Amino acid sequence: VPVDVDLDTYCVDPAAVEAAITPRTKVIMPVHMAGQFADMDALDKLAADAGVALLQDAAHAHGAQWQGRRAGALGSVAAFSFQNGKLMTAGEGGAVVFPDEELRERAFLVHSCGRPRTDRDYLHGTTGSNYRMGEFTAAVLRAQLARLDEQIAVREQRWPLLSRLLAEIPGVVPQTTDPRTDRNPHYM
Repeated sequence: VPVDVDLDTYCVDPAAVEAAITPRTKVIMPVHMAGQFADMDALDKLAADAGVALLQDAAHAHGAQWQGRRAGALGSVAAFSFQNGKLMTAGEGGAVVFPDEELRERAFLVHSCGRPRTDRDYLHGTTGSNYRMGEFTAAVLRAQLARLDEQIAVREQRWPLLSRLLAEIPGVVPQTTDPRTDRNPHYM
């Protein structure tokens, strides 16, 4: 169920999320838009109160930081994209990070044709796929990690000027940064 966004951050509005939760709700999926975090404090509480999962779309948040913690380390599942236009790219593919071993193992089964990590007999415990990133793609991404922090620092340094110039254009309202976001990679 789509909900409205906060007009300052362009991220999902927690009040709109709360109004949309029903007994059928299974997951809340905030998108960290253009490097700016959704209000994770409010969304964590909403998810806990409603007894639903929280799944972060962190495709725009490589290297972003919320109150000292990087995207992907906030206690819920987070998905990253390495599609051609992202901050870190390998042409396609993505990564999912998990807050605990049990969820990671369940995801491993799905991505490994339904076979657990310890399987040596080719026994499929569940249905699954074969969507795995290859070593070459991983090597390309790993090399980009070495320069990610520097690239973010440059974008953060240049953002005030770009924001001021954009604000001078009639009808353009630059995205603001929630003060709890310690580091915004300013995607796009």
